[in-house]
Amino acid sequence: MHIMEGFLPLEWAIFWTIVCIPFLILGIRAMKKLFAEHPEKKLSLALSGAFIVILSSLKIPSVTGSSSHPTGTGMSTMLCGPWITGVICTIVLLFQGMFMAHGGFTTLGANVFSMGIAGPFAAFMVFKTLKKMSVNPSANVFTTVFVANVVTYLVTSIQLALVAVTAGGSPFLETFITFFGIFTITQIPIAIAEGILMTIFFKYLADVRPELVKGIGYDTSVRQTRSMLDTEDDKKKSRNMLALFFVALVAMISFVYITTFFFDFAGSDDLGSDALENLIPGLELLNENIIQLGEFGISLLFVLQTTVGIAILVFIWYKFIRKDHARE
Repeated sequence: MHIMEGFLPLEWAIFWTIVCIPFLILGIRAMKKLFAEHPEKKLSLALSGAFIVILSSLKIPSVTGSSSHPTGTGMSTMLCGPWITGVICTIVLLFQGMFMAHGGFTTLGANVFSMGIAGPFAAFMVFKTLKKMSVNPSANVFTTVFVANVVTYLVTSIQLALVAVTAGGSPFLETFITFFGIFTITQIPIAIAEGILMTIFFKYLADVRPELVKGIGYDTSVRQTRSMLDTEDDKKKSRNMLALFFVALVAMISFVYITTFFFDFAGSDDLGSDALENLIPGLELLNENIIQLGEFGISLLFVLQTTVGIAILVFIWYKFIRKDHARE
């Protein structure tokens, strides 16, 4: 998901940083406006942030033989909008660059643009278009999440191809195809997996917290207060949906860390860095990561990030339960 520290020439590092600044300023304004007009949306933002933290920490092996990370931005795009998603992603990327030696500060602008701006805005346009066409909301959720993932890595491929072209004179199409194979193709099955996971979760939210998915497209007119209008069958279906979601999430996390610690899968970011070095002979890094812990140490830090995200998710669920008890 991330272009690693030092792999952007200074001019490109500055360029992507400047491009991101207006989006982040408008994103912070959008966040302040959201909190002022809809304070109840803080729970949606916290939920979105938790999933970006969790999913972006998972290094999932793909059918191409390398591994990559989900983005988690599709959910935030639908619940909070693309502007706010950019701000959340910046915070997560700063955390990863500062404490986990993943991504970095010199490449922060490029990574924010691909993950926090390009992916979410493309996904938001698809989401709005499908909603106007009255497409099934679950299909819309899946497609939105899929697009947010794939466009993020497509833009990463373009960013690195531009670096290779301007620094080494390589043909753009040739270098783009190289990075497209490393990043975008690898991401497709991972995007499908995240799309299925989010579809299950949104269906659950539509049943038990329709106010959180208002505007997504699910029919919430039948039910306004869960404790008053839900039948036992409805509650059982909702519990089963929640159980299915958590089983899928736990299975994904378990699979990731079993393969991380017991098998050797090259990361797409490492493969991309190697390809850039091969395309530009004599490429000099601007700087190395501040933290130098090796692959095992960095994997432990990703476990920590996953744990932080799960802790946020558990806290939100605690809030859900307290609201349920208050209603009853």
